[in-house]
Parts: sequence; C-alpha cells; structure tokens
Amino acid sequence: MYKNNHKKELIWLYLSTFLLRTGFGGSIILFDWTLVWAIENSLGGDQIASSFSILLISISAITYYIAEIIMTGYYGKKSDKTGAKPVIMYATFGSALVLILYFPASLIFASTYTVGVVFSLILLTIYLAVIHFVHGIFASAKVAPSLGFINKYSDDSNRSLHMAWYDNAILYGRAAGILFGGFLWIILKVDHTSSLSMQSVAIAKTYPILSILLLLALAMIYFGLSSIEGNNEEIHYSIKEDTRIALNIMLQPERKKLLLPWISIAALLGSASLWGPTVSFILSEDAGEHRGYEALLPILIILIALALPAPLWGVYADRNGNVKTLKLGLLGMPIFGILGLLIGYPYFHDDISIGNINLLLSLVPAALFFSALIPVLMSALGDTAEETHGEVMSGYHFIIATGEIIGILGGGIVIGLFSIIQNLTGIFGVGSDGYKLSILIGFGFFEILLVFGMIFGILKLQEGK
Repeated sequence: MYKNNHKKELIWLYLSTFLLRTGFGGSIILFDWTLVWAIENSLGGDQIASSFSILLISISAITYYIAEIIMTGYYGKKSDKTGAKPVIMYATFGSALVLILYFPASLIFASTYTVGVVFSLILLTIYLAVIHFVHGIFASAKVAPSLGFINKYSDDSNRSLHMAWYDNAILYGRAAGILFGGFLWIILKVDHTSSLSMQSVAIAKTYPILSILLLLALAMIYFGLSSIEGNNEEIHYSIKEDTRIALNIMLQPERKKLLLPWISIAALLGSASLWGPTVSFILSEDAGEHRGYEALLPILIILIALALPAPLWGVYADRNGNVKTLKLGLLGMPIFGILGLLIGYPYFHDDISIGNINLLLSLVPAALFFSALIPVLMSALGDTAEETHGEVMSGYHFIIATGEIIGILGGGIVIGLFSIIQNLTGIFGVGSDGYKLSILIGFGFFEILLVFGMIFGILKLQEGK
C-alpha cells in the first residue's frame, strides 16, 4: 500500500528528474546542432552536406542508447541491492561531469579545421560519439532505479498517476532543456558571426552552464530521498548476462504483450526528439540569426502538449483501467488530429512547413490524446513487479533504449532515402525547396509508420492488472 510519508520524496525525485532531463535536453540539441554547424562549415549548406549530417548524427547519436542497453540491467540489479538513492546520485553526478566533457567538442573542430575539413569533421564526430556513449553509461543508472523507487511506493490505486508525474518530469524537462539549450545558442550569438573561432567558443560555453542544473538535481536527491535498504544480494557486472536479464524480463508472458507498444513509442519519441530539432535546424538554414528560434518551435510545442494532460490521464487510468484509457487515447488521436487540421487549415495552408506555428497548433489536440499512452503503459509494466522493482524497470529501460536506436537509425535511413530520391528524380520540386520538402516528407512518413505499429500493439492488449 502507498505510504504518505514517501510523498515528499517522490516530489523531490520528480523535481530532480526534471532538472536532469533539462540538462539532457539541452545537451542533445546542442550535440545535434554542433554537428550540423560543423558540416555546413566544412561542406556548405547544400543537400549533400545535409545528407552527410543525417548520416553522422545517426552514427554518433546511437552510442548513448547502446550504453544504456549494455548497462541498464546491471544498474537495475544494483538499485535492488543497495537501494535506489546511491545509484541515482551516482548517475546524476556522473551526468554533470559528462556535460563538461562536451565542452571541447566545437573547439576541437575549430582548431583542426586548417589541417583538413574532412579530418576535423570526422574527429569531431568520433569525439562526440565517445562522450555520448559515456553520457549513456551514467544515464542508464538513473531510469530503472527511479522507476523502481516510484513503483515501490505506489499501488494499484495510484501507480498510473505517479508514473504520469514522472513522465511529465521527463517530457517537461526535455522540453525545457531543448528551449534552454537553444536559447543558449541564441543568447551566445552563435549565428550572429561568421567567425568559426568565435562560434566554436560560444558553443563550448553552453555545456558547463547545463552541468550546474545537474548539480542542483544532485542536492535535491541527497537531501530529499531517504536511503532504503536493499536486498544485499551479491552482483557482478557482465554485459552478456545483464543484457540477457533485461531482455528476458520483457519477454516474460506478463510483459511480452507490452513489447510492441513500447518499442513503437520509444522509436517514435526517439526519432521525434532527435530528428525534429535537427530537421528544423536544417530547414531553417536561411533564417540567419533567427535560425535557433525557428528550429526550437516544433519540438517544444509537441513536447508540452504531450506532458500537459498526463496526470489527468493517470487519474483516469487508476479509476477506469489501463486498456480502456489506452484505447480512448488511440481513438482520440485520429479524430482530434483530423479536426485540428481541418480547423487550422485556413491559417496554415499558405505555408505548410515544420516551422509554421499555426500548423503545429493544429496538431496539439492529437498530441493531448497521445499523452495518455506513455504513463499508462509504464503503470501496466509496474503492475508486474514484485520485489525486484529496479530489475523489472531495467527491462523497460532496455526496450526504451532499443526503440530509440530503431527510431534514430530508421529515421536517418528513411530521411536519407527520401533525400536520395529527390536528388535522383527531383520529384519534390527543384532546388533547395524541393530538397527541404523531401526531408520533411521523409521525416513525417517514418513517424506515421511508427504510429501504426504503436496502434497495432495497443489494440492487442487486454484488460487486467
């Protein structure tokens, strides 16, 4: 039964998660934009350069999720052994240090640019990929213990609500981070000068600022969470064994039914949060000093729309059942999506682009119903845990990381494929406008495929806790 004396601790956990995700959101958008910036400095802003940036971002971005896959099983077991607090503190402090390690990235590019533009670009990509991998190692120590902590102090009457608040902390944190990181790019005037050296210094300054947020999160965890006794079982790290355990957790009969919905949602969120800002940044090439504003807008509006009603959906699911709530969310998505587009069409028909705020606002009603899915599926997974809360949630984290890799690589392949088709046929128009349209259509097409996979998986679920 849920104990009220842990309510304050959960609130501190949500707040620290918000700050942690703010740091992550800021780093991921700066990570992407730095690569696009370097490629455009190296190869120019033509469609070949944009295709190259899609390839390099895909390769370097997945290292974070590979690290999560190979480490999450270990940290899930670790949190059950020692209690969640020390593992979460380790994850937060390590992530703060890693953000500082991003600092030299743009400086490395600028200092090696005279040696050779391709050499400096490859060196930058390798450096970011390695640091991103290390970032993933520490991030893998945060999710499963946090979810296990929440699950331990929740029950059937409030689990969906608590998972919704955690989901809100993640989504609002990532949205705040994207906004914060993007505005740091703008405030430090990266796009206001053509000097490569000055731009690289301005980019480098952003990461230490983000790390301060994680140190605040660390203080919240240290003072806000109590040390909970673990099971004191002896554990050893093994990539093969821990990966097998995390995968097998989700393949057990009571959780296997959640596999397809989670893979699809994780791929959808992973591709949208990575490729959304990146595609926006590429498409906003002609915006000059306003480029950062235009690139931030789409992902920011969608993330806020996803997070806003999540607690209400959590309350509804706790009272009416998980599957009923999921199917209501699925039913509302197409209905209100179509209504939103029809009502908004007179306001965006002259400019159907990813940066048009009227088009984005027309998509908000569908996003409000989509927001029912994530916390309810997290609750359904939590219902299957007994005493190994961290270990069970490591299975969830394993699938999330796998799904995000699918979303990042799949999105990169599909977007790249559409750009190749445009290059060979010119089917989407001539010049820069045709190429930009091909990228936008490729991105939208891939997101729609993932939505269909998610719908199919959820419709196969049956009620029962």
